[in-house]
Amino acid sequence: MSRTLLILIVFILSVSSCYCDNTELNKILNGVLRQQDKMEKQIKDAIYDGQFSFVETKDKGDTTKSITAVRKIYSKGSDKQKGKYLEMTIDGKKLNQTELAKENKKTQSGWKTNLPFSKEFKNNYDYNYVSEDSRDSCKLWKIGFAPKRKNKGYIQGFAYISQADSNIIQYQFVPVGLPFVLKNFNIILDYSKVQGYWQLTKFSMQMEVDVKIIFSLSHKYIRMQETYSNYKINNNLPDSLFE
Repeated sequence: MSRTLLILIVFILSVSSCYCDNTELNKILNGVLRQQDKMEKQIKDAIYDGQFSFVETKDKGDTTKSITAVRKIYSKGSDKQKGKYLEMTIDGKKLNQTELAKENKKTQSGWKTNLPFSKEFKNNYDYNYVSEDSRDSCKLWKIGFAPKRKNKGYIQGFAYISQADSNIIQYQFVPVGLPFVLKNFNIILDYSKVQGYWQLTKFSMQMEVDVKIIFSLSHKYIRMQETYSNYKINNNLPDSLFE
């Protein structure tokens, strides 16, 4: 066999393999998008509870700030969400109603995350097939994603998708454009089956904050977590609730 013919065969095989990979990736993506679109049509709105915790520590592990809170959360569609603190404790002190009202005002506006498998933002991301995985006997695909433009609200990371029904089981990502003082930033969204639908049941975030000029002025670790439960789906929530 000539060297030229061998190179041609290797090239053809590599192109064919790439084509199959892209075809399989598109099949996975289309399945996920169909499932997300189906859920958006079936779940008009939801009310659920959030149990929140925040811990800030120094290098030696000493806790410098801690917060626990209970929230009632209202959502409608993919773009409307409102949370209300029902109670909150900061560094061991439970807030009174006046203090709680001030905290609720602070959280009226927040960071909007443009998730890559939503109908609205899917064309703004690039995707790649990473590997297969499994958890609790559930076979998964691991799909990577990154925004085509690093604009505010976009993220990059991985999604774990069920091979059985094309539902998202978990996101692992970091927002783009973070300040340089934030290190080892990571967010995880875990989904579980609730009333027949895969819903967000846990949010986890961790990061390091390192402020330097010539040497480190401040170095601390931050951990946040919120678990979600008691879902009530399709409550006919009015749009005025989110204004």
